[in-house]
Amino acid sequence: MDNGYRVDDAYLLPPDVREVLNRKYAIFQQITGNFPVSLGKDVSKKDREELGNASSTLTYGEVEFVSIGEIFETIKARYGAIPSGGVFYDLGSGTGKGVIAGALLHNFTECVGIEILEGLYDVSVQQKQEYDRIFPEEVKNNPELFENKPEVEFYKNDMFAQGWADASLIFANSTCFDLPMMEAIANAPVQPGTWALTLTKNFNSPKWRIFESIRKNMSWGEATVYIHQRLQLE
Repeated sequence: MDNGYRVDDAYLLPPDVREVLNRKYAIFQQITGNFPVSLGKDVSKKDREELGNASSTLTYGEVEFVSIGEIFETIKARYGAIPSGGVFYDLGSGTGKGVIAGALLHNFTECVGIEILEGLYDVSVQQKQEYDRIFPEEVKNNPELFENKPEVEFYKNDMFAQGWADASLIFANSTCFDLPMMEAIANAPVQPGTWALTLTKNFNSPKWRIFESIRKNMSWGEATVYIHQRLQLE
C-alpha cells in the first residue's frame, strides 16, 4: 500500500459467489452474443473515419463481464457494499455491453450508457432490445440471482453535455482518455459516496479517494482498474 491504496491484491471470490457470477455470465452471453467485439471495432472505425476524427479518446475496446463482476464483489466485500437501487453510468458506452453487465451484476434501479458515436449508439439500442426481450424471463426464473430488472437507457450525446449527477456508480473505459478529459470527469458533480471505476488512469483529485488498483482482463488484454469513491461536493 505504498500509494495509500491496495495494489494488485486481488480479492478471491468465495466458491458460491464465483458460481453466481458464472451463471450471470452465461445469461450475459445470451443477451450480447450477436454483438462480438469485432463488430464494435468495425463500427467505431467507420464512425471515426466518417467524422474525420482519429482521436485516441474514441479508440474502441470492451470490458470483460467477469472482470467487472469481480470488481463489484471486491467493493462489496472490502469497502462497504454498493448501495441497493441507484443509477449506474457507463461514460463512453460503446455498443452497450458495460451497461448490460451493470444491469446483471447489481440491483440498480437504472443503468445508463452515454455514447457520442452514432454507429456504436445504434448497436447499443439493439443490445437493449435483446436485454428487454431476454432478461425479464431470466429474472422470473432465477430469483436467487436477480432481485429486479434495472431499466436500461442509452443516449447519443457528449457525456459532459448529458451529465451523470444522479450516479451511484460510474464506469469509464478510460485507457485512451487524455488528462483534460479525466480531470473533467473527476470534477463533474456527483454525490459524496459515489463509486467510480476507471481503467489505466485514475482521478488524481482530492475529491476522490482511491481504494485499490488491480489488473483485470479486458478485450485488448490486461488493464489496471482503479476503484474510487467521491469524498466531497463541489
